[in-house]
Amino acid sequence: MKFRKLTIENYKSFQFATEIIFPVGEDGRSIFLIGGMNGAGKTSIMEAINYCLYGAKPDEIFRHINRREKAKGNANVSFELVMEMDNLSELVVKRSWTAGAASDPKPRDLTERLVIVRDGKRVSVQNQEIWQDFIRSEIPQSITQFFFFDGEKIQTIAADDHAEVRLKSSLEAALGIQYITRLANDIAYIKQEERKGFVEITDEDLEFKQSELKKEKSKLSRKKQERESAAEDLATFKAQLEEAKKRFEAAFHTAPESREALREQEKKRILVSNRLAQVESEIRLLGEKALPFGITGRLFDGIRRQIETERESASGEAIKEHAATLAKRIVRVVEEPEPIYREKLSLEKMEELERRIFRLLKEGDHKAVSKILDLSDRDAARVLNKMEALETSDVFLLKPLLEEKRELEVQIRQLERSTQVGILTDSERELFEQLQAEMEGCSTQIGRKTEQLRLLEEEILSLEKRINEIQVEIEKLYEKHNVSKERADFIQECDAIANVLNQFIVRLRKNKVHLLQEKTFEMYRLLSSRSGLIKDIVIDDRTYEVRITDRNGHEIKKSALSAGEKEVFAVSLLWGLAQTSQLKLPIIIDTPLSRLDSTHRDNIVNNYFPNAGEQVVILSTDTEIDKDYYRALKARLSGAASLEFDQRQELTTFREGYFWEK
Repeated sequence: MKFRKLTIENYKSFQFATEIIFPVGEDGRSIFLIGGMNGAGKTSIMEAINYCLYGAKPDEIFRHINRREKAKGNANVSFELVMEMDNLSELVVKRSWTAGAASDPKPRDLTERLVIVRDGKRVSVQNQEIWQDFIRSEIPQSITQFFFFDGEKIQTIAADDHAEVRLKSSLEAALGIQYITRLANDIAYIKQEERKGFVEITDEDLEFKQSELKKEKSKLSRKKQERESAAEDLATFKAQLEEAKKRFEAAFHTAPESREALREQEKKRILVSNRLAQVESEIRLLGEKALPFGITGRLFDGIRRQIETERESASGEAIKEHAATLAKRIVRVVEEPEPIYREKLSLEKMEELERRIFRLLKEGDHKAVSKILDLSDRDAARVLNKMEALETSDVFLLKPLLEEKRELEVQIRQLERSTQVGILTDSERELFEQLQAEMEGCSTQIGRKTEQLRLLEEEILSLEKRINEIQVEIEKLYEKHNVSKERADFIQECDAIANVLNQFIVRLRKNKVHLLQEKTFEMYRLLSSRSGLIKDIVIDDRTYEVRITDRNGHEIKKSALSAGEKEVFAVSLLWGLAQTSQLKLPIIIDTPLSRLDSTHRDNIVNNYFPNAGEQVVILSTDTEIDKDYYRALKARLSGAASLEFDQRQELTTFREGYFWEK
């Protein structure tokens, strides 16, 4: 893979759209030198490539928008990277952030957009994650730190005795081991998922169910035979019952009835007779208690009138007897408590009024009343109450009782006529009893056999249902047995694959680490000024711990090396990783010589840069790659350019030619 062109717009000092074209030599290799003073934008180029490939948080992008454009309200940032893939196809990745119509944009207003163009055709990015995954698979983000690095990265690795251990996951990703490990983990996960709810079905399980099915079918066969036998018996008893009925009708010229029916008729006759006796008793009781009075019922109205007349006559006699006293009281009422007329009566007039009232009361009603009953008030009240009680008494129930008596007598006669047993001869009675017993026996057996058939039918239905259920279970067991066998085989295959992968990981890691230490030591010998003092570099294939040994076999701590030697070792390790990974990614190095002495610089320029990779981009100041180093590199360069920074306008422009080349 090679980078062909990078475009940066509105990011840091790259205010306007700036194109950086990466030239390629005739042999297909490329060493491209870009010069720039501190703050001119060298680091911005590495950041732009990373953001274009992998995106960034809106806050981070917003913080680095060009200051002048942000002041104008322009928050649109874009990066575009054109790449030539290993299969020679062209891939364009364009990533931009826009704030839309916001007049005073904020980080939350930024919206990220990804556009992918492949061989001149824009691809659909409805699912942006799919293309992001594609980019990560082509250029894994975890290993770009070994291909895109600066002096600080070199120093981090150089200064830490255990940097390689802390970078273990990244180292494994760079060596390709991480993918095999991920595959092994995925297979382990698949195996675990397959084991969830997995129940192994054995041949014994199937045989047990088959045996259960056979037993149930045997039961069903026996029950069906019992049903056939019971049905035959039922038909026989029904035929015998019909024959007995015919003989009964021929002998007695009437339809036969069962003993139970005869008993019911006799029971009914007894009940009717008992009721008749009860009704007759009630009639006699009513005749004894209320009948004499009930006969005089038509005289009750005359007796009431006579009692009322005699009562009025007695009241008149009482008034005559007390006429004088009543007259005085009446006159007194006229005057007291106040006169009822205007003028008060004189004494003479009062006396005259009293005499007149007395005469009136004394005379009374001249009509004479003969006292026939001559009852006291108490006796008169008792007679009236008795007459009223008789009028509402049970004596009037006598008529419905007489009607009920007649109906009961009719019922008894009918029941006695229907029961002929009492009028049969001894031989007829014997035949009657024999036929009755035979019919009752057949009826009893018919009832029993009918119930037996009903129960057998229920048992047969239950057995048929159970047999169907067992057959379904057996079918499912066969399916599960096949699936179980397949899943068991699959799980075994997963285990086998996992074991193979784990063994492969161990061997791959050992081989890769061995190659890594060879490549690292190879470059270290080319770059180090003390390569003759170091015998070997050994990397542990499990922990990635690096051990450096001298010619006497003693371990040399990395912290014991000089600053320059540490950086040379870090560069050698990065080169070894790039070579071992076999990934053909561009190498971008930012200010790699700032902390090295002249000897180490010579070795880096002459031995590392030409061999770092198929495409190498060097970002340098004028004091790192100076005129002497530039002359040494020029023959191998595919191109050189400069970043010029205008401090007044805070603007970076890109031009071809190194610092002193115009």
